[in-house]
Amino acid sequence: MSKMLETVMDVVRDIAKIYLPGLYNLIKRGLDLKSFSMSMVAHYSRRFGAKAILTVGVLATAYASYLFMVNALTPGAPKASHDVILKTRFSSPKPADKILIVDIDERTLAALSEKHGRWPWSRDVLADGLQKFNDLGARAVLFNVLFSDPDKNNPDADAAMDVTAQMNRATAFPLIRLNPKNDTQSQLKVAQIPGVQFKPEHSADSTIAVILPIFGAMHDRLGVANQKPDADGIVRKYPLRWEEATFVLPSMVQRTAELGTADIARVPNLISLNWRNKQGRYNRISFSDVLLDQIKPDQIQGFKDAFVVLSLSAPGLGQTKPTSVASVEDDGEILATALDDALNDTHLRTLPNTAAYLINLLTIWVLVWMSLKQKTGGFMNKAFVIGQSGLGSITLLSASYTHYLIDLSDSMSFGLSVFAAIKLVQSMDDRWSRARPGFRKARPSQIKGQLLLLGFLDHRVNASQVKTLQNAAERIVGLPNVVRVDDLFGGESFIKSQCAHFKALLVNVADNQAEAMQSLLAHEDYAKVDVATYDMTHMWDPENRDFTAEVAPLILASAARLLHDDWATKA
Repeated sequence: MSKMLETVMDVVRDIAKIYLPGLYNLIKRGLDLKSFSMSMVAHYSRRFGAKAILTVGVLATAYASYLFMVNALTPGAPKASHDVILKTRFSSPKPADKILIVDIDERTLAALSEKHGRWPWSRDVLADGLQKFNDLGARAVLFNVLFSDPDKNNPDADAAMDVTAQMNRATAFPLIRLNPKNDTQSQLKVAQIPGVQFKPEHSADSTIAVILPIFGAMHDRLGVANQKPDADGIVRKYPLRWEEATFVLPSMVQRTAELGTADIARVPNLISLNWRNKQGRYNRISFSDVLLDQIKPDQIQGFKDAFVVLSLSAPGLGQTKPTSVASVEDDGEILATALDDALNDTHLRTLPNTAAYLINLLTIWVLVWMSLKQKTGGFMNKAFVIGQSGLGSITLLSASYTHYLIDLSDSMSFGLSVFAAIKLVQSMDDRWSRARPGFRKARPSQIKGQLLLLGFLDHRVNASQVKTLQNAAERIVGLPNVVRVDDLFGGESFIKSQCAHFKALLVNVADNQAEAMQSLLAHEDYAKVDVATYDMTHMWDPENRDFTAEVAPLILASAARLLHDDWATKA
């Protein structure tokens, strides 16, 4: 792709040079500016490479610390990554067989319209349905329909509902919590709601704004029907216990579980819902089938010892909300999921904020450490791929096959960002060191000296020794006066495997630097370095074609000499 872009730019530049000289000059100045800028970046990457990589680590750590503080100050804030993980995971918990949704759906409205008319029906219709649930052996019923006003046209139906509610004790009924701003206008005291738990700071005279069922027989089994969508409107959590500043109220799910004699005391007040999106949906039966005795034998068996959720899904009646895994979901499925999580302790547990922070730091500094330790590019690339794959696998597998959502996507993002920054610094460093065309314009050499050609084979002088030698030479003669040649032989030639062992350093040495260089090369680590000194006709300038034409044969001669000697030694 880069070659194609270069070709296109060359064509545009040639056309502009002939037909649009003004545009040509503009392009030329732009390319010169770009080349100079890239050269400056490469120079400083070489000069401050280790410090630049450390700076990347420090900046990444600062941002990770910022995220840690934000998460600590806003616990439970929604994370979009959680939704993606839950949607793409391989599996999910299976919907419990003993949770059954009885649905007032479109089919029910059509089936009962002839006898009972349009919704809302008289209360005796739902009373009959509630009685049938219990007759069929339901363990407990979550009755998600609120009767807030009397039916003045049919008081007998209201009486039937009141009696049925009193007779069927294992039924939880809803109350609606209104905006707390209205509490001062209410005459209902918090203490009058059965099941409320007070905190030490509670005032005995405090009032609460709620909508209660009109039937007194329901009041001892009330649960808050409100849910708590996140700030973006998506349902991710369910308040098993409705907790406010001075008191705690039971939710409908808590009431239903307790009426069914289930022990959910150890389940947290606010749970993250573990959607059953990969294992199907909860069993559903239309309310009309139950009321009209049209359910099948296996459905009758399904009622035995089951927790029944009565809910409305018919358009215009039931409420729908977006969830982590669906853009539209009805209350019946949400309540059934919350009830299942509470009964079976399958709610999602997330990674503690401190643990996520420590993993982020570990990811950042392992990459920085590997780069500073001069690990080979291949090793670091493999370690990065393995690390990213491991983090991604832990995230998906934990969400798929356990009740823990170990979201390591932040660590993956930090790893990718730090790795990319390190690679950019290393790439610019290599381009400067190798004197890639265009990358030595910013800091040309200011001295004319002798050329010191240091040739070696990579299996005789290891990479660490070469790095040390290059750094020491640069300290003596300056960065612009050293060039590393380690990519001379490429392609797919049959001799590549042998020729690629040759590497070299070119050093421009002034007279007053010669003694220091000789002292450096006298070290035993460099005993197998082939040292050759040349008086050059042309000024040291890797950007100059005449200079490169003069140097190229000398490099090839050194390569030929070392490769021949190595072959002779082995022979």
